[in-house]
Amino acid sequence: MRKLWPLLLLLAACGTQDPTGVGVEPLRLTATSLPPAYLGENYAYAFSAEGGVRPYSFTLEGRLPQGLTFQGGRVSGVPKEKGQFPLILTVEDGAKNSRTARLTLTVSDPPPPRLTLVQPPTQVEGPFLLLGRVEVREALGFQLEVVLKDLSPDLSGFKGASPVYLLDYDPESGLLRLDMAFSKPLKDQEAFRLLLAPSKPLTPRLSPKVVLYDKEGKPLGQPLARSRPFADLLALAQNWGKEGKELKGDLDGDGKVGEGDLRRLAEGYFPRAAPLP
Repeated sequence: MRKLWPLLLLLAACGTQDPTGVGVEPLRLTATSLPPAYLGENYAYAFSAEGGVRPYSFTLEGRLPQGLTFQGGRVSGVPKEKGQFPLILTVEDGAKNSRTARLTLTVSDPPPPRLTLVQPPTQVEGPFLLLGRVEVREALGFQLEVVLKDLSPDLSGFKGASPVYLLDYDPESGLLRLDMAFSKPLKDQEAFRLLLAPSKPLTPRLSPKVVLYDKEGKPLGQPLARSRPFADLLALAQNWGKEGKELKGDLDGDGKVGEGDLRRLAEGYFPRAAPLP
C-alpha cells in the first residue's frame, strides 16, 4: 500500500489539469471593460480569461461599429462611426463551463495633443527647470508664447528634442516665444527644457498660449503671429540633414538643409513684442 503514495501525490499535483473541472480555479473573464476607440484610428483588443480548463473559446454578441471585426477573441480594425455599442462577451472552456459579461465599446473623436509645462508647485527662491512635454496624442510641432513675469530665462542652456526650433525672448515685455518642429510625430515625450531664475521668491504661475500641429502638420487652433508660416519650419525638420536639388527647406540654396537655412528663416520671424502694460 505504501508504494501507491507517490502515484497519489502525482495525481493530486495534476488536479488543476483535470478535464472534468474538479480541483481547478473557477473560470472567469479578466475583461470587465473595454478601452475606448477613436474614430479613424487603429484599434485592437484581445479578450482573456483565467481558471477553468483550457482551451478557451470566445463569442461576442451585439453590433460592432463599422470598421471593426471580431475574430479569435480579438476586436480589431479602424472604427468609422462614433457612439456607444453594447456587447455581450461569453467565454467557454474545455469542460463546457461558460461565463458572460456585458461590455460597452465607446468610439469618439480622438483627443488633441497637449503641451504640458512642468513647473514647481511650490515657492522657489533659486533657478529651476521648466519642462515642456507633448502628451496624449502625436504632434509634429508647436508654437508657444508665455510671459515670464519676475523670471529670467537662460537661453544658452536651452535643450530641445529637435534641432529645428526658433526661440525669442524680449526682456522689456517678458515675452518668451518658441516654435519647434519635429521630423516625426512626438508623443508622451519631453520636448524642451529651459532654466528659469526668479528675481524674488515666488510660486511659478505660467499661463502660456499654445498651438499644436497634429501628426499631419495641421494647426489645432489659430496659428500665432509670425512673419512666416509654421510650414516653413516643418519643412526644415522633415528634410534636416538631407542633400539634393530643390529640397523643401533649402532656403539658402546650397543644396542641403541645415543650420544656415534655420538662421535664414529666423530673420524677422518673430514680430516685435508689445511692451508690458
